[in-house]
Amino acid sequence: MKAAVSRAGAIGIEDVPEPTPLAGQVVTKPLACGICGSDLHARDHAPHLCDLLHRAGFRGFMDPDRPVIMGHEFCCEVLEAQGPLKTGDRVVSMPFLTGPEGAVLLGYSNNFPGAFAERMVLDAAACIRVPGDVPTDVAALTEPLAVAVHAVAEAQADQDCAFAVVGCGPVGLFVIARLRALGLGPILAIEPNPARRAMAEQMGADRVLAPGGDGDAWWECNDLPLGISDAMAIDPATRRRSRAVIFECVGKPGMLMQAAQSAPVGATIVVVGVCMDHDAIEPAFLIQKSLNLKFVFAYNSAEFTDAFRMILDNPDRLSPLITGQTGFSGVNAAFDALGGAGGIKIMVRPDL
Repeated sequence: MKAAVSRAGAIGIEDVPEPTPLAGQVVTKPLACGICGSDLHARDHAPHLCDLLHRAGFRGFMDPDRPVIMGHEFCCEVLEAQGPLKTGDRVVSMPFLTGPEGAVLLGYSNNFPGAFAERMVLDAAACIRVPGDVPTDVAALTEPLAVAVHAVAEAQADQDCAFAVVGCGPVGLFVIARLRALGLGPILAIEPNPARRAMAEQMGADRVLAPGGDGDAWWECNDLPLGISDAMAIDPATRRRSRAVIFECVGKPGMLMQAAQSAPVGATIVVVGVCMDHDAIEPAFLIQKSLNLKFVFAYNSAEFTDAFRMILDNPDRLSPLITGQTGFSGVNAAFDALGGAGGIKIMVRPDL
C-alpha cells in the first residue's frame, strides 16, 4: 500500500507492507486525518521529541532512527465487519493500540501505521460510528477537540470564572469553542495573527486582542485585578467573577512568566501549549499572587466521547477550522505552511 512516510526529517510517498491486525483489531481505510503541531515537531526534531517522551516513561513511543507513518487525528472506513462494526462504517477512535511493547500511540509508532496511509488497524472496541450527517473532515476533528475538552475539565471552570485564551492556533480555538459549548464565558482571546483573531471571534470569543493590548482592562471590568493591593480592596460579596482562568496555548519560552505577570491574583494558568525548550519562572512571584499552574496533556476515553458528542450536536460549528486538504504528495508542503502559521487545520486525504 502507499503511505506518506517520515524518514530523516522529510516525508515521502513509499510502498509499505499492509498492516496485519492482531486479535480485537480491525483493518480500516483512512478517509481524512488532520496535521497536528506535534507532527511538525516529529518531522523536524524527532530525536528531541522522542527523548522527551522516553524520559517521561512512554515505552511505546517511536524510535527516531526508524521510519514512521504519522497521523493520529483521523476518520476511517471499516473494511472488514467485526462485532457491531459493519463494512463501510465510518468511525473515529482514540489513537491508541496495545502492541507487543505495550501501549502504542498511532502516528508515532514504528510498528503500526498512522492515518497517512491507505490502510491502518484500530482497536475495534474503541471505534465510534460516525452518523451520515457528519462530514468526514469534521469527524476527524474529534481527537484534537478532545485535548481542549480535557484542558477545560482540568481547569475546573464554572460560571463564576472569566477566561483568557493566549494563542489562537488550533488548540486555542478548540478551547474557545469548548467553553462556549458549555455556556461558559466571558472569553478574551489574545493572538498576533489577524486571521486567527477573526477565527477566535467566530468560535465565540467576546473580545479579541493582539499581544500588548489592554488585557488589564478586561480583568478589571470583571472585578479581577492584577495587583495584590487592589485585590484586597474588593469586597468579595460584590465581585462579578471570583476567578480568572488563563489557557496558555502558545508553548514558547517566556510564556509562563508572561502569563503570570498579566494574570489576576488567584488565577489558574492552564498550560496547553507544548514548549519543547527549557523555560524559567520566578516561583516567588507566582506565590505572592497565589497563582496556580496546571499542566495538561491528552485526554481520557470519556473526554474523547464528550468531544465526539459536541461535534454531533453541531457539526457545522467547527468546520471553519478546516482550512485546507492535501493528498500524500502535498504533505511536506502542508507541514511547511502550518509551521509558518499558514492555515489552521489541514486534512490529509489519501484519495486526493
